[in-house]
Amino acid sequence: MKPLRIACIGTRGIPSNYSGIERACESLYQELAERGHQITVYSRTENVPGDGQYRGIKVRAAGAIRTRALDTLSHVAASLAHALSTRTYDVLHLHALAPGLFAGLCKPFRIPVVATIHGLDWKRDKWKGWGEKVLRFSERSMVRNADGIIVVSRELQDYYAAQYQRKTTYIPNGIAPWTDAQGEQSSTLCRLGLSPRQYILYLGRLVPEKRVEDLIVAFSGLKQDLKLVIAGESGFTDRYVLQLRQLAAPDPRVVFVGMQDKESVHWLLHHALAFASPSSMEGLPMSVLEGLQHATPCALSDIPPHREMLESIDDYDLFFPVGGVGALQLCLQKILDKPEHYRAIAQTARQRVERNYRWPVLAAETESVFYEVLRARQSAERVDSTFPQKIHLKSDASSEGRRS
Repeated sequence: MKPLRIACIGTRGIPSNYSGIERACESLYQELAERGHQITVYSRTENVPGDGQYRGIKVRAAGAIRTRALDTLSHVAASLAHALSTRTYDVLHLHALAPGLFAGLCKPFRIPVVATIHGLDWKRDKWKGWGEKVLRFSERSMVRNADGIIVVSRELQDYYAAQYQRKTTYIPNGIAPWTDAQGEQSSTLCRLGLSPRQYILYLGRLVPEKRVEDLIVAFSGLKQDLKLVIAGESGFTDRYVLQLRQLAAPDPRVVFVGMQDKESVHWLLHHALAFASPSSMEGLPMSVLEGLQHATPCALSDIPPHREMLESIDDYDLFFPVGGVGALQLCLQKILDKPEHYRAIAQTARQRVERNYRWPVLAAETESVFYEVLRARQSAERVDSTFPQKIHLKSDASSEGRRS
């Protein structure tokens, strides 16, 4: 099968440390480029200064209106306008729900559209009101117009089957290779004033649905000489971040280190005593996958995507109810009391993650979806081109009969 020309639209672009979606896309497209495909990732201008190349991937800058309401939609519109006007792509690969608003516009150009859904964005607190309505409409448009839909969790697959009777393909996010030897460097810890196994880590965007406040309150009840490291940045949620800082202000053990680059993220995960994710909703969180990859004990809110990653590990008892501050504190205390026990359990989780979430396999499955929708589109076009001719021949035969 010939290599494909694929346009990626809907992310902030690569390279990026903003969120798990960008980290996942970087690894996925690097694998696809190594398989011979020509990949173009449309990136926001604040992320890349201009067009260029990155690890075999073409990066094309597209602008955006930097407001919470228009940032993503304006960037998607600009990216799609360029991609469709060039008519150089075999497949358009859209990410998240917002691009679905424009999915119907792609049909006249006869370019297959594949959408990867990373979560139900309309559930996020920052989109309440008109934002939620727009995203729900985008979701319906995506279901109607996308040639193929990929979801990153079984929960999402069940949702689209029940809500829309739409068949989707389950392909989770994956992990890039990592060896313990890579984590021996300590420059990141020195820079941040940290010591190995002397801190609990939160890694992710600072947005309300992540419920970082629960972690801060739970940590405040622990009396050990540890730090709570909060690594991440606002997602147009500055007021929420200010509230988190005010909540943490009385406890000098809580440190905000901002967004970190990819290597620093791995070192932080590798040397953490524990990782915590109190989130109320997720798609399939890269931060948890990467934490498990480092055999770091993870205290996780009891939501389906978290359960999905650990479903076969019977003795994993570090789940807590969403909003359950006391239960979260108890999970953290368990890890503090028996660190070697929980690291051994995390080692089992690591083996499962490395077996089931490998990018070479996941990239091949994604590639199969691209070829499948391309074949289906080409087959439909062949039918469309021959069907009018059959009608015309039948009409001619009838006319000849009437004349005779």
